[in-house]
Amino acid sequence: MRIESVTAHAFGPLHDRTLSLAPGLTVVSGANESAKSSWHAAIRAALCGDPSARHRPWQGESWRVAATVSLESGEVVAVDRDLNADLAPDAARWVGLDRTSFAATACVDQAQLLTVLDAANGLQDHLRRAAATAGTDGTVEQALQRLTAPVDALRDARNRLREAETDLTAARREHARYLELSAQARSAAAARARLAVQEHAESLGAISARVARLAELQERFGDSPPSGIAAQEELTHVVNRALAAWRAAPTPRVLPGPSAEALEAELAALPDFPVGETALDDELRLVASAYATASAVAAAHHERRPSPRTNAEPSVLRGLATRLDPAAGGRLTTASIDVDNARQAQDEAAAVAARTQVEADVAAAHVQEIAVPNPFLRNALLALSCLTSLVGLLLFLTGQQLAAIGVLVAALVAGVGGALSRGNAEQRETAVTFAAERAAGAAQARSVLFSADRALAEAEGQRAVAAEAARVHDEAVAECASLGVPADRETLWRLANRPAWEAEHADLVSEVARTEKAIRVELAARGKSDAAMTVPDLLVDYETDCKVRARQASIAAQRPQLSQTLADRRLAEATVAEATAAHTRALDLLREAVTAIGGTGDRPEDLLRAIAEWQRGWDRLLREAEDERNAWAELQSLIAAGTLNDLEATRSAAQNHHATLLEAAARYAACDPVDPALASTADSLAATVAELARALPSVPDAEEAVQAATAVLTEVSAEVEAIGLASRYLTAAREKVHSTIAPALENTLRTWLPSVTDGRYVDAAVDPSTLTVRVCAASESWHQASRLSLGTAEQIYLLLRVALAQHLATESCPLLLDDVTVQADDARTRAVLDLLLQLSADRQIVLFAQDVAVAEWAQERLGERDLLHQLTPVAA
Repeated sequence: MRIESVTAHAFGPLHDRTLSLAPGLTVVSGANESAKSSWHAAIRAALCGDPSARHRPWQGESWRVAATVSLESGEVVAVDRDLNADLAPDAARWVGLDRTSFAATACVDQAQLLTVLDAANGLQDHLRRAAATAGTDGTVEQALQRLTAPVDALRDARNRLREAETDLTAARREHARYLELSAQARSAAAARARLAVQEHAESLGAISARVARLAELQERFGDSPPSGIAAQEELTHVVNRALAAWRAAPTPRVLPGPSAEALEAELAALPDFPVGETALDDELRLVASAYATASAVAAAHHERRPSPRTNAEPSVLRGLATRLDPAAGGRLTTASIDVDNARQAQDEAAAVAARTQVEADVAAAHVQEIAVPNPFLRNALLALSCLTSLVGLLLFLTGQQLAAIGVLVAALVAGVGGALSRGNAEQRETAVTFAAERAAGAAQARSVLFSADRALAEAEGQRAVAAEAARVHDEAVAECASLGVPADRETLWRLANRPAWEAEHADLVSEVARTEKAIRVELAARGKSDAAMTVPDLLVDYETDCKVRARQASIAAQRPQLSQTLADRRLAEATVAEATAAHTRALDLLREAVTAIGGTGDRPEDLLRAIAEWQRGWDRLLREAEDERNAWAELQSLIAAGTLNDLEATRSAAQNHHATLLEAAARYAACDPVDPALASTADSLAATVAELARALPSVPDAEEAVQAATAVLTEVSAEVEAIGLASRYLTAAREKVHSTIAPALENTLRTWLPSVTDGRYVDAAVDPSTLTVRVCAASESWHQASRLSLGTAEQIYLLLRVALAQHLATESCPLLLDDVTVQADDARTRAVLDLLLQLSADRQIVLFAQDVAVAEWAQERLGERDLLHQLTPVAA
């Protein structure tokens, strides 16, 4: 595999930059911060992904690299990797590695080389994982891959068991729902049957009541209708018609406001619409506003005219204004007070520092006066006491009591002497602690004194600055007095700028004259011109005329509204006349009705009172006659619906049907009382129960399916357990096969090691269990590589990585090396570079280096298949 080019669209400090790579050796040289390590990480990220977070782009959210790769088969592959959501394949697998083994062998960055000796075990772990994962025994790998198939069968068996258990739960739930709905349907049917009995009982009662009423009315009237009181009814019609007419007649109302004749006179008196403007138009208002603004600005500018007059030069006046500082005296007073306060604080700090220093010196002298205890003498006396005590015990046990007592007394004396030999140790420790505290206090007091000295110096400097400012201010005040001008900054600046003020004032006066002329032109065009009047007076006069015309126009504009008011008034007067006529007619009818019933009266209230008295006397007769008529009408209605015999036959049929309904309701006698509202749902519940019965799943079938799935899962689990055991044995066998890579690595290291180490080391050995490297010197002495110098260890482990990449990859694997010669001397650097150039004949190598010697070597030795890139520092 060969990398044609790498493009860093957004990677660390790199943005839309491309690095082309040669098929042989590519040397990328540059100083610090020229993005060498970023390019190294970008190439690895483009191939394998999984970059470090420290290589995120400096700007923006996009994190993307791309590469063009040529395989030995001739295929050219473009890899475009979005590192925020990486979905691209691992290109290391195209050479028989993966991203972990590629990083442990073919990709060497600067951080790994710098930690070879401090973290050699970590590096060996990477190499060991690379040897264990990059497959060299295809038969074992294929067997392991085939052994993973039963895992899918186990997952399928578990899924089938879960599905069968879910189906069983669903079947039991549907069965319970079917039983519940069946009970609800039976309750609804019972409610419907009971409700039908209740409703039919009410209907049967109504038929029976109708039969009894028909029999009663036939016995009362026979075939003859009631006679009634026809005369009374006629008189009642007259009275009711009169009362209805009186109640319907409107009450005439009195119309407020002016009459139609007055409105006609007011309409004739309205003036005509005026000719001319009724308000200032926008153009004249704009010109008037410009004139008012110019006049106000000119007047305000005139108020700021410089005074008093002086012959002094403007530069002199500006200099005096700059030197004036009225607040200088106040700052001088404040600075003097600050100096006095700082001097007082400095005196107090000096006194405290002197006192604490004396206390520290006294405490140190006291420590020197206390003798240092001798720990050797104390230990010796205690040891002698123990030894003599042992001898005394031995003498006592052998029967020599007197000698034992003497020896024990000597042991006691030695022990007491050892205990007392510490003597003044505690007193000396206390004195040392006190002396340290006093010394710390003295140092703190000296620090406070230094701060007070600095504050005093700063205050004196501020006072000197304030004094100078006050002196300059006093001199400027004296010069102002000699020139006869006030000692005021603003006044001096205005006097210095008097020529500019006069020129500006002339421009403002000219603007006022121009706008005044424009206003007079506009007013003359509107028929308003008088040279004797000022412009403001002309504007006021013209605006007054506009207001008069506006008032006349407003009055004239009332004509349509007044015309409408006149029409409304005429219509209202006609309506009142009609209401008066209707009221008169109703009153006449009321008088006629009272005369017909034999009453008297002239006023409406008297007439209504007479009618009310008449109605109270005849109400009873009217009610009796009304009852007779209603009863006769009811009889005719009953007879029209059927004769008495017909109704009795209908009642008999209804009684038979009621008995049938009672028998139907008796079938649900065992049901508890239910809500009659459920009767309306009986048909829908019955249909639902029938539908559920057709699609009801079988609970026994679901239970048998669960048992079958459990049996299959048990069988597949046993098979998976057996396959797992076989996989462990195959993996152990693969690890044993991989350990054979150590002899191949040793042969490769023996070939390269003498040239890289300048003949110092001629042989190498690799531990097959840990991949630890040992090298043999020319003197036939063996050394562990991790214990040699940092440069030598880096070179040996570099060769080991290259050898691993050569033996583990299934095809030519490119090498990515970052500053691998940083710890080598000049001779070994050239030797490593010569070896890399030799290896680049059959594989692609990309070397990143900051050493100038590497760039010089590249310019001297690289050929046509090689390439040198010299990077420049990346902008911050």
